[in-house]
Amino acid sequence: MNGPLKKGKNKSNNLLSGPQQKYRNETRNPFKGPYKKEAFAISLAILIALLVLLVTHVSTGSSEQIQQTNHPVNQTTEIPTKIYAAGGISLQYPSSWNITTDEVNETSMQLVIQDPTSTNNPQNTQIAAFTILKVQNDGSGTLEQRKDSFIQSFTNSGANIALANTSNITVSGTNATEAVYTGNDPNYNKIQLKVVYLEQNGIFYILGFFTKGMDLQSQDPYFDKILTSFKIQ
Repeated sequence: MNGPLKKGKNKSNNLLSGPQQKYRNETRNPFKGPYKKEAFAISLAILIALLVLLVTHVSTGSSEQIQQTNHPVNQTTEIPTKIYAAGGISLQYPSSWNITTDEVNETSMQLVIQDPTSTNNPQNTQIAAFTILKVQNDGSGTLEQRKDSFIQSFTNSGANIALANTSNITVSGTNATEAVYTGNDPNYNKIQLKVVYLEQNGIFYILGFFTKGMDLQSQDPYFDKILTSFKIQ
């Protein structure tokens, strides 16, 4: 998973800039205002379909900072990290990974961070990626329904996944639910997904940890770094 550390990103390119503009409003927020949860599900389907099918184009995010320290993993491996801070959240992620989607406004955000190998090679048979969706609770759906829409977007894209297990965890001082799904994509590649979802101060947060062609556990050092460092500001 090693790769060159990149600095000085900008927001000129965005993975979802084309499809998402179909749902634009005054604030460019596809999850707000008169739009119902169907629009939310459509936006999620676009996001996850792109992940599953690896139709990725590297875009940028200007809100990251470089963290110069290393963090031990299993006392033998160190992961250099960067800090992402925008949209009322902060987290650390592997410095060799790339931000491929970075959409932030006042009440919502979409962020995708992907491992460098699959980012640089759209035909790669393996992928590891993290995504977070933040949306205001406007009363149009519960947190559980929002999570279900997120999962439904996978099956809408042709994936066949099933729930493996769930557990209760604490994230950023808030009770959260962790659900793990496993299955295969339309090309019968193994896919696994860990979804962590929570609500704080009227905001829904859905964090997705995704692998294709590899075991989810093999990426735990990277995913755990993101999850344990995730903070709501």
